[in-house]
Amino acid sequence: MKNILKKTVYIIIILLIIFILLSIFLYFFTRHHLDFQPENKDIDKIIIYGDVRSGYLTHIKIADMIYQEKPDMVIFTGDIASNSRNYIHYMQHTIFEKKLWDNAEYYPVRGNHESTYWLYDAFFDLPNDMSYYSFDRMGMHFIVLDCWNVYAPLEKTQLEWLKNDLEANKNKPISVAMHVPLFTSGKYEPYNNPDLLELFDKYNVMFVFSAHVHSYERSLYKGTNYIVTAGGGAPLYPVTRDNPYRQIRKNVHHYTMLTKDNDTYMLKAVDIDGNIIDTVSTSLESIVKNKEK
Repeated sequence: MKNILKKTVYIIIILLIIFILLSIFLYFFTRHHLDFQPENKDIDKIIIYGDVRSGYLTHIKIADMIYQEKPDMVIFTGDIASNSRNYIHYMQHTIFEKKLWDNAEYYPVRGNHESTYWLYDAFFDLPNDMSYYSFDRMGMHFIVLDCWNVYAPLEKTQLEWLKNDLEANKNKPISVAMHVPLFTSGKYEPYNNPDLLELFDKYNVMFVFSAHVHSYERSLYKGTNYIVTAGGGAPLYPVTRDNPYRQIRKNVHHYTMLTKDNDTYMLKAVDIDGNIIDTVSTSLESIVKNKEK
């Protein structure tokens, strides 16, 4: 009996060592790496999508569709894991997404399911080791905010940074990526932050990309398109509240794609069956005219 118990203990220890070594290998093999260069690059195609969580089969299919698009850049709008503290969930995500960040710049947005910051920071090579940052691509200024708690205001340091960054880039077209949406038809309530709405209205913000509410939704407020792109694999959410600024809402798994033709920026949303479910185009000139009204 003692021999059997010893053998069992030895087997458990060996299996545990193998698991730890395999995890370490997979971590270093799959971890996101980014050569961050904030200066403008004239790229052709940007994919924006998010909220995959534990919808593994859907996530794999959407990631494969995105890979086939051959994007130059991907912005992931948050919620990579079902459990913020689960190392395995992060590992699964990195394995599924690796082919994307091996072939494109990949910029993550921190979601509420990444609230355990040390794991998020461990798996992602964040620009300047910061969870909020900005850079220029395709002639547009992109801002990524660390804004994942719908009930908490943007902390003062980040808000001041945002104000300074917007002012420094006031003559450019601007896109913002943040996890919680400022406009939504539910399941969850919108992010109640009038400071952000006033700032986005003051400057040339074309698009605000978010996630959190699992669906595709586009709202139009004072000339700015507010896009919820949260259809990467997580379970879809129904409409539960009125949104007077809603232009379209689709409960489908999807991704969005941003391209440019001369001075016009074009966004289209593509569902999991390859159907284009929404398109919108805008330019710096049209944004400036809207702000002047």
